[in-house]
Amino acid sequence: MHGRIKVKSTEEQKEQKAKERAKKLQFYQATTAAISEKRKDHQFDQEVLELTGQILSVNPDYATYWNLRRQIFLHFEHEKEPEEVKSIHQKELFFLETCLRVNPKSYGTWHHRCWVMDHMQEPDWKRELELCNKFLEYDERNFHCWDYRRFVVQRSAVPVEEELAYTSRLISTNFSNYSSWHYRSTLLPIVHPDHKRQGRISEKILLKEYELVQNAFFTDPNDQSAWFYYRWLLGRADSLLKINCLYVNRDQRRILVCFSRPVNVLSKSSKLILFVDQKLILPEWRPVAGQKTYSCVWLCDLPECTLDNGSLHQDIKVVWDGDDDLQKECTIYKGKRESWCRDSATAEELFRCQMSVEKSTQLQSELESCKQLQELEPDNKWCLLTVILLMRALDPLGYENETLQYFKALKVADAMRTRYYNDLCSKFVIENCILKMEYAEVRVIDMSHKNLTRLCYLDQMVLVTHMNLSGNQLTCLPPSFLTMQCLEVLNADDNSIENVSGLSNLPQLEEVTLRNNCIQTPADLQPLASCLKLSFLDLKGNPVCNLPNIHSELTLLLPQVKEIILQ
Repeated sequence: MHGRIKVKSTEEQKEQKAKERAKKLQFYQATTAAISEKRKDHQFDQEVLELTGQILSVNPDYATYWNLRRQIFLHFEHEKEPEEVKSIHQKELFFLETCLRVNPKSYGTWHHRCWVMDHMQEPDWKRELELCNKFLEYDERNFHCWDYRRFVVQRSAVPVEEELAYTSRLISTNFSNYSSWHYRSTLLPIVHPDHKRQGRISEKILLKEYELVQNAFFTDPNDQSAWFYYRWLLGRADSLLKINCLYVNRDQRRILVCFSRPVNVLSKSSKLILFVDQKLILPEWRPVAGQKTYSCVWLCDLPECTLDNGSLHQDIKVVWDGDDDLQKECTIYKGKRESWCRDSATAEELFRCQMSVEKSTQLQSELESCKQLQELEPDNKWCLLTVILLMRALDPLGYENETLQYFKALKVADAMRTRYYNDLCSKFVIENCILKMEYAEVRVIDMSHKNLTRLCYLDQMVLVTHMNLSGNQLTCLPPSFLTMQCLEVLNADDNSIENVSGLSNLPQLEEVTLRNNCIQTPADLQPLASCLKLSFLDLKGNPVCNLPNIHSELTLLLPQVKEIILQ
């Protein structure tokens, strides 16, 4: 144990301990052997209960013996009177308490207690709740006990309001009680739901929670419990399932549908139905990202002559008849190569929640308070991160430059997690780039020289035709690039890209520039062979350019590419 002085044992003491261990081992082996024999002979009697009890009272994590005891109790239910069985169950509960004193975090013991309570005729749930209170006083972060408490609350129908009040009492006693904060986050959406946003709480209660948690982190700025809870309060609700985009391409005879979250179009319980001019079409839907069962983006190829260029216009409609009846429709006109209907990320508040004046004012006040705390605690990573999240919640574009400065300070204060902060910063930067693109109403996105270390939200860029990723810190082009079925030109110069695994089966990709990256071999470019329209490839400054006969190899590998620049 920490803080205790190590006392040297004499030879006599060592010999005595060795004898005690040998004696315990002999008892253990004899007892387990006797249990095995009785189990083999199907002797489910009181003696086996006593023998397994001797082992479990010392080692409560022996799962096999808990299973054996349950077999015995089930046998007793058929062999003994109900009152006797009730008495046996009651004794088992007392025995379990002794085991929990040996190991309060024993999986097997807590699970067995749940089983016993479910098999008792008249379980005393009030006593079990008091037991939970006692163990949580001993260790407030014992998640085994918290799980058991939720089990008791569910079985005994304890009002959720009472449990919420219980978390308030624990938090007021100790702001560092992370388990209570977490439990509170599961109860509030039930007691005070926001009827417009599933899984969130009403604004009136939310504002009160801001005040509660602010008291916590001003009391102890270095404790992470309240900061984590505050981050949950700032979080957005789970997005509702909807069809974000419907895209039609006449030349390719292709339909692309983008959902707000992954769905399984191929399941028996739900279908994606397609109509062209109110006529039912039965295409074969497939996810863009290979063999995934669930995907945000699905596409299909239409039969020939489905899209008739002679018609003045044709109406395309998709209906999702899963859990929610969703639909999206668009019209493709004569002479037009493509058409689409898409929900705007700005209009749908994809990256931030719509806020009332009261909530906006409250968060602005919270931001100022956190900045004041940060001045007092300049190296507090939780405070720095919360300032960033508050600025994102209030005005992501307005606070863009200030957010980047706070990220720099955060990486200095918590250098160990620099890569995590780089990825998080990349996520926020990409969100801003998408917003700017949509405000400009263009299909071109410029993400150059943003120090990006990862790419995300590519499913929100299905209509993008030109993308600039030059001057970043990317090491790969991920498989999620497959969602960018409209991409024509890609500039990824001056990164650290080692392969182009994501650039496959992009039907409209024509130009790719990969200057000054880390591509080593022709095999790293193999995915580009599936991009049949690709005609221009710039590889200048990559190690692969120094290989002998590289131009000939690339010409064989990528016969469709008319111009390959190596020097």
